Amino acid sequence: MSHPSLRFLRSSKLNGAAPLALLIAASALSLAVAVAGCGSSSPLNGDAATGQGGSSSGNGGRAGGGLGGTPGTGGAAAPNCGGTGQNCCAANTCTGGGCCVGGNCVAAGATCGGGNTTGMCTNGSCQNAAGTACGALGQICCGANGGNVCTASGVRCTPAAGGGADGGAAMSMCTACGTSGAACCQAALLGGVPTCETGLICQGAGGGMVGMCSPCGGLDQPCCAGASCNSGLACPMVAAGMTRTCQNCGAVGGACCTGNICQTGGVCSGAVDGGTGTCNACGASGQVCCGGANCNPGARCALSAGMGAPRMCESCGGNGQACCAAGAGTPACTGAGYGCIGAGGGGGNFGTCQLCGAGGQACCANNACAVGFACTAMAGTGDAGATTSCVACGGSGQRCCAAVNGVRGCNPGLTCTGGGAGTCG
Repeated sequence: MSHPSLRFLRSSKLNGAAPLALLIAASALSLAVAVAGCGSSSPLNGDAATGQGGSSSGNGGRAGGGLGGTPGTGGAAAPNCGGTGQNCCAANTCTGGGCCVGGNCVAAGATCGGGNTTGMCTNGSCQNAAGTACGALGQICCGANGGNVCTASGVRCTPAAGGGADGGAAMSMCTACGTSGAACCQAALLGGVPTCETGLICQGAGGGMVGMCSPCGGLDQPCCAGASCNSGLACPMVAAGMTRTCQNCGAVGGACCTGNICQTGGVCSGAVDGGTGTCNACGASGQVCCGGANCNPGARCALSAGMGAPRMCESCGGNGQACCAAGAGTPACTGAGYGCIGAGGGGGNFGTCQLCGAGGQACCANNACAVGFACTAMAGTGDAGATTSCVACGGSGQRCCAAVNGVRGCNPGLTCTGGGAGTCG
């Protein structure tokens, strides 16, 4: 059943008067999302970072006890990057002809920024302070002191021979990067690692060396970024100084790889005093949580039931269930009209998914109620604390609806009078 559109109200600011028509511009309630960044370009575009870069990968797998997390699917694209306002993906990639400026994607047709990387974003190209097109393949680099920034997907700033603040001359050029056998694309941020396209890893970067993109994730190939491998393989730990490679070990039901590592969907248990443990399934509701307290979609990692007890995955997001961990495009609750009620307050309180926003129901997040209702604090009884509830507003004798532009609202022909929330009459 469809649910009325919601608007955000704050019970502590219910004052002013206006026709209720001003309130109809209500929008559906949304939840804050934490965005995880992917590998990307950089305003500094430095190659000084040490360590290996690589393709944008998944979350490194869900399993893992002991020394390391279980690898995920090698080369799987990391989510929530490449779109307007998001971090640039690996190899400086932005979708739809966008430009990677300062590590974030600017939409095609939008302003690239200011200073030495400005102008309108056009198929990955911006302009420098002189108004010259820069940043795309075959163009000069954007930025100051001869340029050190490229803004198009899959390009890096290659200094020309000579001096300059970036080690090159005034005509440093944007050249291709990120493909197999090509130079690695420059690091996302100062101190970050160079990156390559999906399924590749940057090897040999650091110490002034650019590094080259090589295949990863396959059997006997280097592990991809995040210690990830292709399906059916895992990334065992190795001695210090050696390169970790993907091997056929760590399957669910089989022995753990060296370092107590399992393939995606498994967690190592039973390894004692250096002995080999067994990879058990994890992540589904009723199963132990995978490494990093991760669970499959539709479940979340509950708190431990007691000292020494493993954390278990429980169903979340449904009516009466714990709220899911919102983020990466995942809502806390599923189904129209449901919101996460009572989260926070310490003690690992995840909140509960309940119908909210309509008359007599709890207020949704940010004290939101459906059009024609206002969020009101309700005194608690006994040991229960105060709660909030949506009550009718705007009609004759009813409280005034929440303020829009500082003016409280009533239905047409009525006026909001009185202090506090006021009354329509």
